[in-house]
Amino acid sequence: MSLDLSKATKLRDLMFRCRIPNIRWVATALQSIESKNLQQITIRLYPITPVDSIEEGDYRDLQELDRVLVQFWTSHSLRPRFVYAPEDGEKDTRDHLSRLLPELTRRGLVDVPL
Repeated sequence: MSLDLSKATKLRDLMFRCRIPNIRWVATALQSIESKNLQQITIRLYPITPVDSIEEGDYRDLQELDRVLVQFWTSHSLRPRFVYAPEDGEKDTRDHLSRLLPELTRRGLVDVPL
């Protein structure tokens, strides 16, 4: 599945809702954006497996998303906003995001609502 956002030239706010195994399409859609009006990217991330058991291919897709979002910061000064829906019993969203998106969190470029 892919989503081409290149024709959405007046796009201002963008929200993705996805599960970790489907994260590749988010990175692909973000790479297609040509809007000069984009002000906010929000990603609601729902894991379907515990963070410790994410498959290698899914980690590669998360690394690609991490890279694409760092590029958005560099070229558009957009800090992505993440809403992470933890599994039952999980508490610290920031800790999980630092493992899933290490470059964004290392640079302090992730907004996570409390």
